[in-house]
Amino acid sequence: MIELALPAGSLETALTAFSYGADAVYFGLREFSARKGAVNFSEEDLSKVRAYALRNGKKIYVTVNTLIDDRNLDHCIDLLAMIDFYGCDGIITQDLGIAKIMREYFPSLPIHGSTQLAVHTSEGVRELVDLGFERVVLSRELTFREIEKIRRECPDVQLKAFIHGALCYGFSGLCSASFLKCGRSANGGECAQICRSWFTDTDTGKNGYFFSMEDLRIGEEILRLNEIGIDSAKIEGRLKSPEYVAAVTRYYRSILDTGKADGQSLQDVETSFERKSGTGYFHYEKNRPSLLSGPYPGHMGAECGRIVRQNPSAITIETKVRIENHDGLQYFTEDRFGLPVSHKFSASILRSTEDNVTLRLESDERLLGNMVYKISDSTRREKTPSVQIPLFRKPVEIAVTLGGDSITATSLGKSITRPLMLQEAKRPIEPKETIEHHFSQSGESRYTLGNLTFRNESGIRFPFLPPSVMKEFRREFYALLDEVRPARPEIAETARLKESIVLPERELLADDLPWSLKAKRIDGRTYFSFPPITFTEEKTFEEMLKAVKGHENVTIGLNNIAQVRFAKSHPEFDYFIDIFLYLSNRYAALSLLDEIPGLVGGYLWFERSTKEGQWPFEPTVTDYEPPVFISRTCYRHDAMGLPCTGCSMKEDFSILQAPDTFFVKVRNCITVVERNR
Repeated sequence: MIELALPAGSLETALTAFSYGADAVYFGLREFSARKGAVNFSEEDLSKVRAYALRNGKKIYVTVNTLIDDRNLDHCIDLLAMIDFYGCDGIITQDLGIAKIMREYFPSLPIHGSTQLAVHTSEGVRELVDLGFERVVLSRELTFREIEKIRRECPDVQLKAFIHGALCYGFSGLCSASFLKCGRSANGGECAQICRSWFTDTDTGKNGYFFSMEDLRIGEEILRLNEIGIDSAKIEGRLKSPEYVAAVTRYYRSILDTGKADGQSLQDVETSFERKSGTGYFHYEKNRPSLLSGPYPGHMGAECGRIVRQNPSAITIETKVRIENHDGLQYFTEDRFGLPVSHKFSASILRSTEDNVTLRLESDERLLGNMVYKISDSTRREKTPSVQIPLFRKPVEIAVTLGGDSITATSLGKSITRPLMLQEAKRPIEPKETIEHHFSQSGESRYTLGNLTFRNESGIRFPFLPPSVMKEFRREFYALLDEVRPARPEIAETARLKESIVLPERELLADDLPWSLKAKRIDGRTYFSFPPITFTEEKTFEEMLKAVKGHENVTIGLNNIAQVRFAKSHPEFDYFIDIFLYLSNRYAALSLLDEIPGLVGGYLWFERSTKEGQWPFEPTVTDYEPPVFISRTCYRHDAMGLPCTGCSMKEDFSILQAPDTFFVKVRNCITVVERNR
């Protein structure tokens, strides 16, 4: 059965998910998490949820899924050492340098490839397998047929697919809108959700939320993912409430267990949090309905019904779903820009029949015909699970020796000896059983007894071990062990391995789009650059081979992890790491150099202008500004409402969000949004 993996922005949310049937939860710690806005987990929370998961047969995945620059490497390694102490079922990461460090120094931590890596083809999956990843979280932009193809072509790796929650407009990991507009890095966990704000189309004057995506809800289609052997179904929402997580867990658990959705659980999902929703890219095809959220980018809720009567102090709704006192409701009006404005209120029932309900509401606006939505249900208050649960105790091997007048305990390089006058016990009890009994009760210590090695050198077959003395000895011993902190491995510094080239100003390599299969001859080299998104990967690889034919000193830019496979298959060319395959730190550079012998250089992650430590090659710093968005959603069709029929597959638009203007380029159903510089 496919694993149901729920988001947990807090310990309370994790326990809620488990109580409603989640098989696994994923969560971030207070640092290096792509959702800094969530409560996130403390070390104590990690300890508790790890203990709970082990006792109840559940799994936990920890997100260390931001890009880590050189200055934060040591701190991140300390964090990995702490996670390694408690253990988990997988670390979700996008940083290739962190993956390399984990592979070499934390082999007990399984590596899972984050969706931030924009893996959308079999070659991308295969390359991550080569790099030691055990599971890959696929891009949200994939259709069912594409997921099925990857599953068929990559049978020996775990695959996780998104099934529910918010969709980003841009490919995850390739969105720079937040950084360019607000200085907040999405790849650093600080996304400002620029895609949920409104823009003006300069040609039409139309205002709208042109980049606000509908929510994903595949519902019973999860059964198809189960049938083709997808290992895990992922639900988005670490910023959502425990009520949301409870509703979504209940909804998908009912589908997996019974084969169909439960009507009440679906209504609970819509009420707890949901924009306009659909199956996203799962059935992506031409002339489909728009994938955007519509005129309002926030929580819509469940439709209650339309307002059919109104007086200055009340409205009457022809109801589609039941409304109770204190339910949270909302309706919409328009502002002067033609954009929707939400009006929220609490239900106060004056009269109610089977078909309609009259609510107290004072308004001087004309509301007849407006739809009313339920955004919270007063009858569905989830019981908050207690977070007062046992901590994780790490089992350790303990050696205990009884001497003629002493007792000694040793573990983790620590040893303690205390005097102990022994005499024959009145009842013949094996001393090892007594010691196991005492040492298995480790109190508040971070450690507990795993295996006991016992030696009796006292000369007494069944010695009496006074309980009060043993309790005090145990307390002192575990206090000594608690001084042992998680071991931080000494990470070998990277050495300079090869000479590198200084790459041209990145702008010189751009064409109509920031990448180009057209030759760019600069300083004796001929540069080409792969696009970061290549759904027709085999065709794109063939086109590159045709493009480079006849050119000298060919140097090819790699913009996606899948393209490393091309470089490995064609060692006759030189390669550089382009701006979308981020060189965030020196270990990321070393990881790619290990894979690509023909690597001659690369651009430093564009959000950084300095580096630290000894790199294996010298990265080129660039001030080039990448696109704001790269999206599989077609601006022409989804935002402007134009039909696919008659499309030239190449169209340009201009939009405004003060003080910036942006160029929107639609090329072969891919949208690229660039700021006018």
